Amino acid sequence: MRRLPVLVALLALGAAPVAAAQQPEPVARMGAIGLSPAEIEAFLRGLSPEIRAQAVASREALDGLIRAELTRRAVAAEAAKAGWADRPEVAAMIDQARQQVVVETWLAARSEPPAAAPSEADLRRIYDDNTARFVAPAQLRLAQIFLPVPQGASAEAAAAAEDQIGDLRRKARARGADFAALARQSSQHQDSADNGGDMGWLSEDQLLPEIRQAVAGLDKGAVSAPIRSQAGWHLIRLIDRRDSRVQGFDEVRPLLVEAVRRQQAADLRRRYVEGLVGAAPPAINEIAVAEILSRLAPAAPTQ
Repeated sequence: MRRLPVLVALLALGAAPVAAAQQPEPVARMGAIGLSPAEIEAFLRGLSPEIRAQAVASREALDGLIRAELTRRAVAAEAAKAGWADRPEVAAMIDQARQQVVVETWLAARSEPPAAAPSEADLRRIYDDNTARFVAPAQLRLAQIFLPVPQGASAEAAAAAEDQIGDLRRKARARGADFAALARQSSQHQDSADNGGDMGWLSEDQLLPEIRQAVAGLDKGAVSAPIRSQAGWHLIRLIDRRDSRVQGFDEVRPLLVEAVRRQQAADLRRRYVEGLVGAAPPAINEIAVAEILSRLAPAAPTQ
């Protein structure tokens, strides 16, 4: 009988609830609203590929998106506390939005091209028939040092920036100069400064007119004179050039696959909708519609 208290204690321990796993600390917060790492990852995955690429490439853009999402959730929480979604007109809009999501996802599922489409033969034929459309423009690989001159800057601040960019030009043109190190140290364009000023490959139409004109006659490795734009001062180094050329099939193949599958999906969607309409053509009671419109029309002002 002495073992009974021990047995009861063991049973009690076995029945004790397991402590809940500690929730990860929010990495972003706005008042009581927080976003965990998993929530931010899910939010980013829900963005369009273009917006997600911008967020990955620019910390400033990512922070702006996160702040916007926190604000959206804060507004949604306020609306929920007020029971806003229960208002008849809001509930009707929510139902309409839900139906639209169902319709769009249903149509997307009905218009998905076969996994094997398009065939390699079709891709080759499209490429051969449209070679002139696959010409890559001439490109420049540039590095820059940028000093901003904000609108409304004082004459002293503007003169100081001009003196600084002139000094940086002298340093950049000195024998054995390290342009990348100068850019990391002095450039105020953070994204490129972190890469030693390297802005990657750019076509001429992506450049500011002032920069395009200044680099036109530069040799590889040369550094431009200081360039003044509306934003401030630029010092440009030409890293390399690429002449205009016809892109090879392997280069454009992913784009061709995407374009062809998008067109096939549009055709499948159109045929599906046309089939529904053909099987049961819409009929509209114009008299009843006119009566509805008359009830919605604003009353004429009284004289």
